[in-house]
Amino acid sequence: MSRHPAGKFSSMVQGDAGGRRVLSDVEAFNHAVALDSHAVVRELVDVLGLTAVAVLGDVGETRSVQRWMDDREPRRANELRFALQLALMLTSRADAAIARSWFAATNPQLGDRAPIFMLRDRPLRDIEGPLLEAARSFAGRL
Repeated sequence: MSRHPAGKFSSMVQGDAGGRRVLSDVEAFNHAVALDSHAVVRELVDVLGLTAVAVLGDVGETRSVQRWMDDREPRRANELRFALQLALMLTSRADAAIARSWFAATNPQLGDRAPIFMLRDRPLRDIEGPLLEAARSFAGRL
């Protein structure tokens, strides 16, 4: 069981009467960049889970991710922050299971590549635009 307190994510996206509040791409960006790296990891784990965050961070075990939530600086912090931005764009309109599926599925808008592996394997500067475009397109359909 995780030692971190409940993340800000669940309370941040809740709207009136328990419904989910929609976050625009700009709101998701503003939220993600305002967090320290430990909070980024905690919120990303809340949405995608420990294993997916380990993949994004390019580490072989979830124990590293748990340490990032507490006291260690995460590997690939910029990629994790960008992944949180994308996740918030998707989960503000749907539940976390849909966001997890979006990250793991091969996406025809991305040349049949999965966003999670693109974030792990390619330089961020090469993929930010296509990933944002794909996330905006998907979020617009929800």
